[in-house]
Amino acid sequence: MASQSTQISANVSKETKKLLDAYTRKRGIKKSFVIEQALRHHLLAAEEIPEEYIVPPVLRVNIASLKAIVKQLEATEPPTAAMLELMRAR
Repeated sequence: MASQSTQISANVSKETKKLLDAYTRKRGIKKSFVIEQALRHHLLAAEEIPEEYIVPPVLRVNIASLKAIVKQLEATEPPTAAMLELMRAR
């Protein structure tokens, strides 16, 4: 039985298009297959994984949040014993 399909349209960045082109060319597969699989994977995972555990590929912060992040990154507190043990385990 033939699979029914519908066409959708989306704008993507030039960088994403270059990645998709290179990926499909290297593997000899169609872009539509990659997009279908990626979209299905994303949508099914979004149904299974609690939203608070999904990290978006791009994080946007306001100036106040950025300053707080920089302050934390610049903190010179030594690592805790637990953190050192965690890093040794790798």
